Amino acid sequence: MVNGDVSFPKIADTNWWKLRGLFKRKVPAIVTPAYLAEALSMREASARSNLISPFKKIGIIDKDGKPTDLAYDWRDDHKYADVCGSLIEKRYPQEIRDLFPSSDADPQKLTNWFMSHARCGEPAAKHFARFYLLLLKADSNEADAASAKSDAKAKTPKADPKKKTAKTKVKNKAEDTAGTTSPAKPPPAVPELHINVQLHISPESSADQIDKIFESMAKHLKDFNK
Repeated sequence: MVNGDVSFPKIADTNWWKLRGLFKRKVPAIVTPAYLAEALSMREASARSNLISPFKKIGIIDKDGKPTDLAYDWRDDHKYADVCGSLIEKRYPQEIRDLFPSSDADPQKLTNWFMSHARCGEPAAKHFARFYLLLLKADSNEADAASAKSDAKAKTPKADPKKKTAKTKVKNKAEDTAGTTSPAKPPPAVPELHINVQLHISPESSADQIDKIFESMAKHLKDFNK
C-alpha cells in the first residue's frame, strides 16, 4: 500500500459504470460537479463526494479534475482488465491479494478483512469489499448488467401513499368491527288461525243423521292442529 495508507477505494458499481459510460462517449476536458450533475441527473454535492473524490483517489482524474492517461485506458474495453489489475496492485497490500486473488472470494470474509485492516464499521467494509470484487472481475460486460438492473429499478412502480392510506382505513375499520355481533332478528311471527264452524241441521234430520254429521266432522278435523 502506498505510504502505508489504510484508506481503501470505495466506489459504487453504478457510479463506476456511469462515469465510464460518459468517458466512452467523450472524455471531458475537466470533470466538475456541475458537469456530472447535468450529465447524470444528480446533485452536485453527490457528484463531488461519490464520483470526483474517489476517482481522484484512484487516479482516473487528477487533482484538478482533468482525466489522466489511465482514464483513456480505463474506457477502452480491450485495456479495461489491465487497468483493474493495475489498480489492485497499486491500491491494495500483498496480503489481501494473496488471501483473495479471485472474484469468487467469500464476500463476508473479505468484509471482515477490511473491518480489521481499515478499522472501520461493517457498512464501510462492505463497500470496500464490493469495489475490490468489481476490480477482480475485470469484466467490462458487467456494465450492461448494471444498466439493466438500474433500468428495472427505475421502472418499478412506487406505492401510492393515498391508496395505502385508504387500505389502512379499511383495515382499521374492519378491525374495529371485528367480534361485534349484530343482534339476532326474532323469528317471524306465526299467524294464529281460528276457524268457526257453523252447522245448519234441518229439523227434519233424524238422530242417526245428526250423529253421522258429527262423526264425519270429528274424523276430518281431528288432525287439523298437528
